[in-house]
Amino acid sequence: MLKQSYPILTLNKHIVCDTCYHSKQKRLSFFNSDSYASCAFAFIHIDIWGPCNVTSMNSYKYVLTIVDDHTRFVWVFLLHSKAETQSHLKNIVNFVEIQFDTKVKTIRLDNGSGFIMKQFYGETGIVH
Repeated sequence: MLKQSYPILTLNKHIVCDTCYHSKQKRLSFFNSDSYASCAFAFIHIDIWGPCNVTSMNSYKYVLTIVDDHTRFVWVFLLHSKAETQSHLKNIVNFVEIQFDTKVKTIRLDNGSGFIMKQFYGETGIVH
């Protein structure tokens, strides 16, 4: 497919892509689950990954992922630092309330320092 789009490229099977090597995640995945939330945005999963060994072209070091448990829809945000996490999370909660006329009810996260927002969770009624 890539060869069709860019005919100038030559294929060399002996070259190892160092980007693929550096971007591999270092932890094992979770087990597959057949259970899911009864409606969209009732339960979302949030995780932050990083710092990456190799920064992106725009110097991003972290990746924030937000997954809706019911629809399995995923938002991905590139971050320069973990300090940006809270503003992205607040924006997603507001986006869901305005665009989908529903509220985020429960958030599952790994209790990382970027997610400590007791006042925000209390004000919005979100269980975390």
